[in-house]
Amino acid sequence: MKQARYAIYYVPRPDTPLAQFGANWLGRDVATGELVAQPIIPDMGSARLLDITDAPRKYGFHATLKPPFRLAEECDLNMFDEAIEAFVAAQEPFEVSALELTELDGFIALCPKKTSNALHQFAEDCVRDFDPFRAPPSEQELEKRLAAELTDKQVKLLKKWGYPYVMSEFRFHMTLTERLKGKERKRLLAELEPLAKDALSGKKWAFDTIALVVQETPDMPFEVKKFYTFARHHTRRWPVKKH
Repeated sequence: MKQARYAIYYVPRPDTPLAQFGANWLGRDVATGELVAQPIIPDMGSARLLDITDAPRKYGFHATLKPPFRLAEECDLNMFDEAIEAFVAAQEPFEVSALELTELDGFIALCPKKTSNALHQFAEDCVRDFDPFRAPPSEQELEKRLAAELTDKQVKLLKKWGYPYVMSEFRFHMTLTERLKGKERKRLLAELEPLAKDALSGKKWAFDTIALVVQETPDMPFEVKKFYTFARHHTRRWPVKKH
């Protein structure tokens, strides 16, 4: 069985305040794989901040569009890359309302202030169009997912698409912490406000870039392999490394 898992993320371009904020907060830059010094939070030890950002740090600062999967046996990375190139060539940038700090199911995350039909449709297209490249999840992976408290609809989505939080269950979000208790969560939200101020300025932002990310083995973090920029924008791409 192929070990590497791939996903399509929204990852802000490395030269933006949003990308810099995410890397600093999580302590790792998903675009380069480099570790970054985290901010000092009053009355919170560095070990605690490292702990509560452990899971999002592994996945990197991102929003999931096509959830992680292994490539189907008949597919290879070059085929997948070419399909993403063709997909992106047909896209045009669109605007999304400003992001805001949000409490989401006990986590702290960044979410758009207003629902974007264009963004929701784009995520659906990613899930559907790239599904032929996805190998079915193992029985162990399915059992792990089914052990969570899923609704009937989420179970159906899991069995069809390999992930329960897609299509009608999708919500664009960029996770910043693990699930926290109310008091600590509210205190961290207050600490995050000034740290995220520059990254969250502006009423809207342009959705014009996606990234192919890879997790080489189950114990390794995800890292950007290639950025793709939509038509009508300057394109910046990195070569895809073969495995």
